[in-house]
Formats: sequence, C-alpha cells, structure tokens
Amino acid sequence: MTDLTLQQIVLRLVAYVFIATLHGVAVAAAAVAMGDPGPRHDGRLRISPVTHLDIIGTASGVLFSIGWIRPIAIDPCEMRLGGTGSVLVVAAGAAASVLGAALLRLLRPFLLPLLPDTASATTFALIEVIGELSVWFALANVLPLPPLTGAHLLAAAAPTYHKAIAKIAPYAGLVLALVAATGVLTKMLGPAYRALAGLVLGG
Repeated sequence: MTDLTLQQIVLRLVAYVFIATLHGVAVAAAAVAMGDPGPRHDGRLRISPVTHLDIIGTASGVLFSIGWIRPIAIDPCEMRLGGTGSVLVVAAGAAASVLGAALLRLLRPFLLPLLPDTASATTFALIEVIGELSVWFALANVLPLPPLTGAHLLAAAAPTYHKAIAKIAPYAGLVLALVAATGVLTKMLGPAYRALAGLVLGG
C-alpha cells in the first residue's frame, strides 16, 4: 500500500466492496452454469456485499492490495467438465473483475459531466482505484492458494483433499494476510500487474 490517508482508505474500501461482490457473483454463476447447484443453494448468487465479503480478505485487499472473497463451496464432481470446469470458474472470476473495471473506465467520460464538480472528482478517483485493485484482485485470485478463488484449482487437481482445503481456508487467510503485509506478493506479481494494467486500463 502506498497511501494510508483516510480518503484513500475509504475509496479503497468502497472499491473493494464493488470488486468482491462482482467477483463472487461471477464465480458462483459460472459454477452453477457448469452444473454445480451448491452456490445457488448457499445463496452466493445474490448481489449483496455481505454475502461475499471476507473480513480478513477485505482488510488485506484494502491495505495491501491482495484480497479475497469468502470462499465459495464448489464441488468439481458436480460440474459437467470436472476439473476443466474449475479452471473456467476461476477464469470467470478473474475476467469479471478486470472487465468490470474496464467497463467503468469506458463509461467514465459519459458519467462525469453529469455530476457536480466535487462528486465528479471523487467518482474519477474511485474508478481509478477500482481499476488498480481489480487488476491486483484478478491476478491474486488465480493463484492456487486457499482462501483465494484459485484454491479451486487445487481441489480439482486433488479431489481427495477437497474438504481439507476448505477447512484450512480460514487459517490460511491469516497467513496470507501476513505475507501480503510484507509486500512479497505484490512484488512477485508486479510484472504481471504492469502488463495487465497496461493492456486493460491503458497504463
């Protein structure tokens, strides 16, 4: 994190709520489309931040740019494409995060003139923050680590440990937040971030 002013923290929190909700709905919808009814039964198709936000993941995302949602229970055995379905689910979540940010940036020139000056400046800053955090979020959540969305790739590769992976997710979240605080993950993902941000956000 580079800026801990109150304004930046508030903007990052609002941005993160948007990103996490979009990501959660996309992951759940993709799993249901692949044939797993679990996310629907668990209520994860709802467009509600409360449904998708993870306390530790939110704090880590706001403060250190590496965040995650409350894990969504997905059973690879229920999906029509099996392990390939898990790959597509993870990809859908990442794509939704990045495309959501890109769409906001496309709409920004049409939206800002409709707002008063102060609101326009705040909205401009918010969309910038959403773009930045969306790229970090998408990159982090393809990593095959619990409690990240990419952990579904682990479950698909080793179905026997599916339940064990789900059980350790809360504890893994604490460890991951501590690692994120050191800046190791953002440094590791830095080159990929710059490439993707340049492609999707124009720099």
